[in-house]
Amino acid sequence: MSQPEVTMVLTCCGRVDLLQQTIESFEKFNTYPIKRTIITEDSCDPDVYQQVRDLYGDRFEIWCNEEKKGQIKSIIDAYETIETDYVFHCEEDWLFYKEGFIEEAFAILNSNPKITQVWLRTKENLNKDENFFTFGEVQEVDGYKFRKVSPTETFEWGSFSFNPGLKRMKDYYDLGKFDGCLSEMDVNIRYKEAGFYCVISETPGVEHLGEERRLGDPTRVWSKRRKPNKPKGLKRLLGHFKNLFTTGKW
Repeated sequence: MSQPEVTMVLTCCGRVDLLQQTIESFEKFNTYPIKRTIITEDSCDPDVYQQVRDLYGDRFEIWCNEEKKGQIKSIIDAYETIETDYVFHCEEDWLFYKEGFIEEAFAILNSNPKITQVWLRTKENLNKDENFFTFGEVQEVDGYKFRKVSPTETFEWGSFSFNPGLKRMKDYYDLGKFDGCLSEMDVNIRYKEAGFYCVISETPGVEHLGEERRLGDPTRVWSKRRKPNKPKGLKRLLGHFKNLFTTGKW
């Protein structure tokens, strides 16, 4: 039986040094064939565009936006050209350090059609200084162990992510692509309402390089549902004290 084909879409916006680390580590640890790779660059900086073309133009498709599109529109345009049933989506600020992460994702996605994506980050990194997520009991498929990710009542995230991960193109089309979505949060809400969820691997495989170098996106509009129950004032302060005493982090 032939392997399903995978297209890789990598979004980038000016951080060429991080892009290099992402691609180098991906190619070092990925063990699954990639049919086609698209790098979509949205910095609108001619010098950056030339750097990316010089580095990868002989191997990958380099899409340099003439005008600022923002993350969502850049992704939509790239996805419209995908002819494979799966996409490995990635941003330009991740360091891979585990082999077989695509094979793992295939096994887990095939076990349940409502699983959107297998997250490769550590649980500690996801929750950071606040308890954004809870994690279910350990499940196992073909030797791969994982847990269901559930957002806490104060958080909307958990059903979708643009973090590195394999995704079904079928889900993308079945849920109306990203039409009407102005942010990753909008996509999350759409997937959540359709009953989808993410899981997290018990063996992490990526480190976030761009945590301290986040980029603004003038096209992004956060949903009003982003923080409907988010603790505020005294309740939020008490939450920080709780973290301080239980984890040593403020």
